[in-house]
Amino acid sequence: MSRDGTTGTWHIDIRLVLHRGHRALDVTRAVHTATLAATRAEPSVPVRVTVTVTGVV
Repeated sequence: MSRDGTTGTWHIDIRLVLHRGHRALDVTRAVHTATLAATRAEPSVPVRVTVTVTGVV
């Protein structure tokens, strides 16, 4: 997580590993949506969320 000093935009980078049987796209969308919902406490601050699946176990 970092914040752009010029624009004030938060950059949140999430990397996760999935258990077999879970679809990467579904999990990525759910994590992205939940992260944005959790950061809406301060709606005037823009947030960019990147979710990356790094592996499957």
